Amino acid sequence: MDDATFSIDFAAAYAILAILLACAFFTATNLISAMYSASYADDLEPLAESLGDTLLRSPGEPDGWYIDPSAARNASIIGLSAGDPNVLSAYKLEGLYFYNASGLKEALGLVDESGLYGLRIEIKSFDGVLYRTAGYPLPPDTKDVCVSSRIATIKEEDGTYRDACVTLYLWRKHVGAM
Repeated sequence: MDDATFSIDFAAAYAILAILLACAFFTATNLISAMYSASYADDLEPLAESLGDTLLRSPGEPDGWYIDPSAARNASIIGLSAGDPNVLSAYKLEGLYFYNASGLKEALGLVDESGLYGLRIEIKSFDGVLYRTAGYPLPPDTKDVCVSSRIATIKEEDGTYRDACVTLYLWRKHVGAM
């Protein structure tokens, strides 16, 4: 056996070993990342539940926080309740338009000076109509989103009622992204 054959065989074996080790490394890091991402979403669940409870059970403070932008900026609590728990006021849903995404987080008491959290609220009636959305768009590559859904009734301006699902999405930005 000559030296050229030995060195080609060694180089081929070394290349295959390097590829296998690289694949094993990337697989392990992806599994660890997925495990941590799932735990981040679990950590956010109590906060998401608390925010959902506040939105659906509280009328908000002061009473007219939803009437104009200056009142909305000065609201100490945003609540969507029309007076009864899980009965939402159509007027208060319109008041969500006074908030941009970061202002909504601040008004809900989510202290986020470093911009770590994302928040989105979707209110969809059971007939499939997306009634209202507020907050950040949901990033498609984020894997650690905590979703909190509740069934509610919307009291329309004309006094009729419409059943709806209120979904709150809460996530940590830049965590669990691919």
